[in-house]
Amino acid sequence: MSNRHNLKYKHEFRWAVVLTAFSGLWLFLAYLLGFLDKRIDLYLSLQSLWLIPASLIFYWAIKNLRDGQNKGELSFWQGVQSGTLIAVIAIPMHILLNLLFFYTLGAGFFEAAIQYSIELGMDPRELEVFYSFPALLFRETTGLIAFGFIISLFLSMFLKRES
Repeated sequence: MSNRHNLKYKHEFRWAVVLTAFSGLWLFLAYLLGFLDKRIDLYLSLQSLWLIPASLIFYWAIKNLRDGQNKGELSFWQGVQSGTLIAVIAIPMHILLNLLFFYTLGAGFFEAAIQYSIELGMDPRELEVFYSFPALLFRETTGLIAFGFIISLFLSMFLKRES
């Protein structure tokens, strides 16, 4: 493997670590604010706000690739590939983060989410499947890959710069 590829993967790995660290801070903040138990109603409504700062992380990663390593040039597909690879590399890190978080600080999240949703009239059997750790990991894995790919498509359209 050439040195150029090693540097490229270091770039994606570094930004996957940044994305995971941000996600950990996001979860910890949700925990501190009581969104994972006492204010579960707010968490279930506001959890998608994570996409806004995560989009900025992907923007900075692709822009950094263009302006740094690629010396001001970036093809559309280089940006898409880099962003998607960041998401793929981040998946095992996110799985570990979720294992650590939801089996320690956030241990009551699933029960609180189920109870809140039952109060809204939803089926308890479906909720036990939906609000389970395996279901969370599945949604996060597929969602992170899809999000990384889609946001990279859009960002690469605007950040591409070829000579």
